[in-house]
Amino acid sequence: MSERGTILLVAESEGVLRELTGILEPERYTALTSPPLPDRVLGSLRVHPDLVVIDAGLRNGDAIALAAALHADVGTDDVPVAFVAPADDVGIRVRALAAGDDLMSTPFDPQDVLDRVERLVVVSRLRRALRESQAGFREAAASEREAVVTADERGVIRGWNDAATALLGHTEAQALGQPVGMLVPLRERHRFRASLDRVRVGDDRHIIGASIDLSVARRDGTEFLAGLSYATWVFGGRRYFTGIVRELEDRAVDADAFGSVPEASIDAIVSADRDGRIVAWNSAATRVLGYEEEEAVGRLLDLIVPPEFHDAHHAGMRRYAETGEAKVIGRTVELSARTKAGERIPIELSLSTWMIRGERFYTGIIRDIGERRAAEAAIRRSERDLRARSAELREKNAALEGTLDQLSRMQDQLILQEKMASLGRLSAGMAHELNNPASAAQRGSSQAQAAFAKLQVTQLELGRLGLYGSRLERLRELDALAAERADRPAEYGALERSDREAAVESWLDEHGVAEAGELAPSLVSLGIGIDDLERLEEVFPEEERRVIVVWLSQKYLVYSLLAEVAVGTTRMVELVKALKTYTYMDQAPVQDVDVRHGLDNTLVMLHNKLKRGVRVVKEYDADLPTIQAHASELNQVWTNLIDNAIDAMGGEGTLTVRARGEGDRIVVEVEDDGPGMSPEARSRVFDPFFTTKPLGEGTGLGLPISRNIIVKKHHGDLEVDSGPAFTRFTARLPVGVAPSDDGEED
Repeated sequence: MSERGTILLVAESEGVLRELTGILEPERYTALTSPPLPDRVLGSLRVHPDLVVIDAGLRNGDAIALAAALHADVGTDDVPVAFVAPADDVGIRVRALAAGDDLMSTPFDPQDVLDRVERLVVVSRLRRALRESQAGFREAAASEREAVVTADERGVIRGWNDAATALLGHTEAQALGQPVGMLVPLRERHRFRASLDRVRVGDDRHIIGASIDLSVARRDGTEFLAGLSYATWVFGGRRYFTGIVRELEDRAVDADAFGSVPEASIDAIVSADRDGRIVAWNSAATRVLGYEEEEAVGRLLDLIVPPEFHDAHHAGMRRYAETGEAKVIGRTVELSARTKAGERIPIELSLSTWMIRGERFYTGIIRDIGERRAAEAAIRRSERDLRARSAELREKNAALEGTLDQLSRMQDQLILQEKMASLGRLSAGMAHELNNPASAAQRGSSQAQAAFAKLQVTQLELGRLGLYGSRLERLRELDALAAERADRPAEYGALERSDREAAVESWLDEHGVAEAGELAPSLVSLGIGIDDLERLEEVFPEEERRVIVVWLSQKYLVYSLLAEVAVGTTRMVELVKALKTYTYMDQAPVQDVDVRHGLDNTLVMLHNKLKRGVRVVKEYDADLPTIQAHASELNQVWTNLIDNAIDAMGGEGTLTVRARGEGDRIVVEVEDDGPGMSPEARSRVFDPFFTTKPLGEGTGLGLPISRNIIVKKHHGDLEVDSGPAFTRFTARLPVGVAPSDDGEED
């Protein structure tokens, strides 16, 4: 077994396993591996690992489901689970964070991995200690001659021994999970709940550790007068209460009254009489404090109290006997104890007291917290190291920022001397414009590969059906619908779409269609609802209909992804043509343009930035005429205006895009509800190289280029208006006027 902990690694990638093993084993961790199969992973847990690390990107298994199985299993529910996920895969990272205890990013930062593993191993061992302590306590409670009941801070019963069953009539299975108030007669429950609430928040603490008389109800409804003594302690940030319930009757007090001290407990349990003389001592007390039972029983508690605390200990017992004032009874406190070897050890003490025939006795549960203190010290050292590293990084970052500031000032001087010769800056600006469609095309092609693979499987199933005649003709109609809707999906409001998807998903589930949740969005985008699915039965039998529905959804998904790739690549080509036109290297073709399509395509290209928190409102005239224009340049204008609006709002707010007719002109407005521009910025916004963005985030060329395209090439105008809570750019373009090819006004 490793000195620092055992880590179980679950991954398909040999590279991930090799890299993690290389990070962990030099730091004295034992790294074990398991295939990503639930039975194999659960079998590997026989070695009792301190941590399970799962690759969230498993191809032949469901990492999230595997983690859920570990958390659901009683034997492994307290073993932390950390996921491994790529730093740039937001979807996987969100699911992994919701399902696990921590997340490690690839490519790995070795120090980050070690810091996370160290913290999770400490958590694992603390959880294990709590579980073992609870198991020991349950064994202890089971052996008590008197009814012992444990409840959590919400008043839910968590522990119940055999004596409680004998006295109160409820079996352990019947009692666990029930409110402790069921033991109180109905007429007393309101007052009992109020008392419990006061104790929970720290009031009425005088009843903790004391013995009180109260009426208790048995399962059969009979009542009896009982004496109750109970204690409380806190573990893992949660409070627990344990009460000893005894029916009030005369009985002798002898050594057997404490004979039930549990030998199986992992915590030392010591009982003493009113004079502080030890009357019970379990084997765990021998392990923790060193004294055998025969050496301890009959001697004063001074035996285990450090000498410098003897006076305070005696004074506290006298004070409690005379006044009932308790500073330790009923609480969980951290103290020091003296062992037989004379060593001082840190302990956690939970002390309770009760009366038997007028005689007071005390019982303390003592836990050696040396290991926990060591773990806490390790965490503090780790935090100090992290703070030191953070300070070092801040210093390096400050030095880097100083260097960047110096470079920026030099760059600004160069721009002022030779603005129009800054080809490098123009290229950087165009690279920024190309980035969005390139990313969309890349993403769409990657997703299309996976979608096409699924479609091929379904196509084979479709071929086996041997469709012909009217069924084959209906299949061609559905294929044509999927191709048409790929460019123009059915439009619904968010709420209506959600309702339609839920209804379609339910229908698919009811008819035995697998992966209904993945298929429903595509079918809704096709405009297909429950009635359409039912009508398919007129042409296709039930078995064929299930295949047809899957095929249609996958077909639409492939078409829509290919359409997205086509839009992205076409946009990239158009931007390159626009660059040539700007530098007079080429002339863009003139065509009839519907500005609404250009605006929509631009919103699609910028979807990645919009989805972070921007609400888009589109206000288009339904009968808007087309104009003759360089479509690629106009799309470049819309990209600049919309991208700037998103940045001005900080990625969150409302973006309004309007397109309407105004006499013999088309008016396009892009408005955001950001903070607005200063008067100085508004007066210079179309100056080349002027930008309000931080250095490195804007070239200052986007708006000058946009104005050149609108004013010089298309004989229109571009204006800006701004106030305290809005900025609006308005472009006006003439209808029926051909744009200039040379960039100059007629």
